[in-house]
Amino acid sequence: MNAKEQVMHIEEEAAFNSVMQFLHCYEKKNIEGCLSALTNSRPLMLLGTNEGEVFRSVEEVRTAFSRDFGCMNDIRWGEPRHVHVAASDTLASVIIELPISYQTAGKNEKTLFRHALTLHKEDGQWNICGGMASVPFSAGTYSFT
Repeated sequence: MNAKEQVMHIEEEAAFNSVMQFLHCYEKKNIEGCLSALTNSRPLMLLGTNEGEVFRSVEEVRTAFSRDFGCMNDIRWGEPRHVHVAASDTLASVIIELPISYQTAGKNEKTLFRHALTLHKEDGQWNICGGMASVPFSAGTYSFT
């Protein structure tokens, strides 16, 4: 089942839409929009794609995204390829894979991003409280150095 064929109930759809809004803000280099998608009532933990990227505060995320946006231009997400969403009344999980293209150091880059995000419902809104991003290697890769 592809992303467009998946049927979601109302809470799953709301959680998915919150993640897509977060990614849209990232694409537009809208740091404040990205940060508004993060929890303000629970501990935060996000793992980035680089080994040193472990974020436990909104300010750490702000610093990382500022660094990203200083190095990346013309960020564009493609259509989601794989999506899994599960939600209860107050907790949701969104796993999504989608292509990204951007410019950095004068070069055009294209790759895949995979995000696994946990969201908590706060004041009627789904906010990200945990998650990780990964960039997959080519099929058959067993050496990661």
